[in-house]
Amino acid sequence: MQISESYIGFMPLPSKSEIVDALLNDPPEARWRIVRQLFRIKRRQDREDLIQALQPRLFEVDDFKIKYRINLALQALHRPVNIKEYLLVKNKGIFKPSEIVNFELKKTNESNLPNFFPVVDFHIHPKTPDLKFFKDMREAGVTRGVILATDTDPNDVDRPEIHNVLREAFDDSPQSSRISFQSILRHIKTSLYSPTHVTNQDVADWTRDYPDFFIGFGSVNLSKDRDYIEQNLEEMKRLDLKGVKLLPHAQFFNPSDNNNMDLLFDYCSNTKSIILSHTGCGPGPFEIPELSRNAHPALWEPQVAKYPNVPVVLAHFGSYGKEIPGIWLFEAMQLGKKYRNVYADLAAVDWLLDRENVVQEIRKTIGFDRILFATNYPYSLTPDMGGGYIVSGIKANTHLTQKEKRKILGENAARLLGLN
Repeated sequence: MQISESYIGFMPLPSKSEIVDALLNDPPEARWRIVRQLFRIKRRQDREDLIQALQPRLFEVDDFKIKYRINLALQALHRPVNIKEYLLVKNKGIFKPSEIVNFELKKTNESNLPNFFPVVDFHIHPKTPDLKFFKDMREAGVTRGVILATDTDPNDVDRPEIHNVLREAFDDSPQSSRISFQSILRHIKTSLYSPTHVTNQDVADWTRDYPDFFIGFGSVNLSKDRDYIEQNLEEMKRLDLKGVKLLPHAQFFNPSDNNNMDLLFDYCSNTKSIILSHTGCGPGPFEIPELSRNAHPALWEPQVAKYPNVPVVLAHFGSYGKEIPGIWLFEAMQLGKKYRNVYADLAAVDWLLDRENVVQEIRKTIGFDRILFATNYPYSLTPDMGGGYIVSGIKANTHLTQKEKRKILGENAARLLGLN
């Protein structure tokens, strides 16, 4: 099969039979590897042939993880990405055709590139085709990105100890008077393994393909047994992932009393890994605050006090939520004021910097040395506003000093990640 001219330096595509075999038989941990290659197919007929071969298999597969992988593949084949104004170069990133001569990169001056500060996006979910992703990042002025795995399991909901806690939490919510618990449970299950779920292996594949751009964080579900957690931590170490992404609300653990926390923090202390944990409400059914109690930032205090050398980044600054924006912002700021190893990212909550009173409170509490630019790409609470809009908004912000803007956009992250 021919590869699209938009991709330079990539290995030839597998045969159609090899693609079908990989989608059916590869380990579930390699969820995106083949799917990403499907976007590189040039000829429409090749895509049509693969659709015909895969469509019947969708109804023959029992394993929901494999079924979702085939779904992803069919979506990729039905919706090819065609961005003619850019070329994607293996190991390098995206360039305009005028910047490439005979498949060799020109030596470009920084003045030829967009006039942005160096920008590190600390919170990226790599769930879009590579070509579109790098186009969006370039146009936003992002120079490095932290990409995240998400280790969630819909089968957790059926475990009695988790099922009972969810029921009690939901019964405490106002929604319980008009929505059945079974309905919420189905919604939760669906959200825990979406078609765009990303594994540790997925993240490692992306970082291997673009080492000059990506920093990879794995994920481990701390509600599982100790053997599972040890295996996942060993996998992250083997894959050279630099941090751990946690979702306490969707992984069903309380950071203040989980028995596996010392195991996690010892690992992070020994490997110099960073913890990035969701705080605030979650998307979908977790917009109900009672179901997101485990994502309260104050629950991290016992561990950040015990392990001052392990950085803990409060994703979304305790403020995520469509229904209650800024829900636990104050608590996140207070935790940051008390502990120097606490950071906060602005994923999906960059609007906080538009409030002068919030900016002043940040200065008085956590300070701007530990605030990290992040977009939550490709998701946002304002989905029509891309990364470029957010970067431009921070650069134009009248409540921040120039020094604070540079710290937020890249300097803090570069220091934390050791990129300097």
